[in-house]
Amino acid sequence: MGRPTRALGGAVVLAAVAGGLFFQGLGRYPLLDPDEARHAEVAREMAAASGVRRLFLPTLDLEPYREKPAGYYWLVALAYGALGVGEVAARAVSALAALVAVLALYAYALPRGGPLAALGAGVVAATSVGWFGLARYGNLDMTLTACVTVGVLAGLAWLERPAPRRRPLAPYVAAGLGLVVKGPLALVLVAGPLALAALVQRPRPRVRDLGLVRGTLVVVALGALLWVPVGLLDASYLSAFAATNVRRLGAESPHAGPIHYYLLWVPALLFPWTLFAPGPLRRAARDPGRRALLLWALFVPAVLTLARGKLATYALSALAPLALLVGPELASGPVAEDRTTRRAGGALAALVLLAGAGAALFAAPGHLALPARASLAAAASGWAVGLLLVLRPGREHLVPAAVLGAVLTLYPLAGHWVAPAVAALHSDREAARLIAGAGAGPVVAFGIHDPSLTFYLRAPVVHTDDPGLVRDLFAGDGLAFLVTGPRHFAQVEQLLGARARVWFETPRRRLYANRPVNGST
Repeated sequence: MGRPTRALGGAVVLAAVAGGLFFQGLGRYPLLDPDEARHAEVAREMAAASGVRRLFLPTLDLEPYREKPAGYYWLVALAYGALGVGEVAARAVSALAALVAVLALYAYALPRGGPLAALGAGVVAATSVGWFGLARYGNLDMTLTACVTVGVLAGLAWLERPAPRRRPLAPYVAAGLGLVVKGPLALVLVAGPLALAALVQRPRPRVRDLGLVRGTLVVVALGALLWVPVGLLDASYLSAFAATNVRRLGAESPHAGPIHYYLLWVPALLFPWTLFAPGPLRRAARDPGRRALLLWALFVPAVLTLARGKLATYALSALAPLALLVGPELASGPVAEDRTTRRAGGALAALVLLAGAGAALFAAPGHLALPARASLAAAASGWAVGLLLVLRPGREHLVPAAVLGAVLTLYPLAGHWVAPAVAALHSDREAARLIAGAGAGPVVAFGIHDPSLTFYLRAPVVHTDDPGLVRDLFAGDGLAFLVTGPRHFAQVEQLLGARARVWFETPRRRLYANRPVNGST
């Protein structure tokens, strides 16, 4: 089999595996509150509205939403048009972005290590817990990561070409698209790793070869497609968006985290391949050819640590260089110095699997049905035994394959059983279905803000913490509904008395109405 055929075959296998992981069963479970449902609802309102303003000025509950730019919501609105408004379309943008980024990793690694090494890089990225989870989650982070990954890889490939070479364009295009999707952070996440790579490159590229003027014009032009109309339509959006991003830098950030936050979360996002990363990372530090990738992996958490506001998902793009450093070595077999490390990593993976099997059987009886718990426990314990069998000396090369087998077994089972159980606790879809089936009536979200309620009702709800308004609505002759959380259950029932009829409840939410329903209390 020729090299081009092997290369194409590897790409097909990777696309099939990653596509299956990312796209299968996206509509099996409802959108999660608050983030996933919020982004889905912003895009739904954009798709349902008319006029120029709705294209550039996102809304939530028909009120201006100035937290994020419109670019991501354009993509989701297009998905709604193609697939219909629902969970599949809301998550498909992230799934497609994840697949594009994985194939970009494969394309970058292919000429540098061959099909097997490239396949290893793509598989490590696709099967890391952070990448897999966010590929199936409808928010901006995976789409931003795809822009950053494509942009940085294009820039690194350009730096490796011998002079004379044409000035780069793809990194600037990717950075500009990221600017439209997420904002200025995209520029930092593309430019920073490439600047470090240029500094360690020998010979260093000349400044005039970087095409900075043309590239800057490309970024500005792409950004202007969004930000100029926004400024003309509502200048307050620009100031509010800037204030939101500046607030994340200071102590008033809503997601403040300690300085060591990403030291914990980046390894967690890369799991289970974190267990096998020390050796490849140590060798990369000594290898000038891979030093740029290591600097990229370090730059992402370092620059994000400068802000007080921190979320694990912000560091997702760090997984791209880590996959390129770890995946090819795992695919090619262990070097002598890694044999003990492989066995230790395999043993830890087996312990995690056994602990997961125990948790499935004994720690979640109220959330998962017995067949689900039995399936998860059997799969996890079976692969734990398989891992223990390959820990013998001379079989270390089989450890990554056994871990991969466990991942490819457990991820689909988790999507089939665990994700719906978790989503049922963190979504108001079932409450919205009961409300919609009962007929028209005001819906009050009392002391909570659940975008999933609005998304599934396809209409705004009344957000309030005013007991008087609730009492007046429930005292009328017309049907009225109220959704609230455990903190307000006693208050609502004391306020409304016998008129507080429970229609539906979970540990997280309770739906009340002022009329009884069959089977309610």
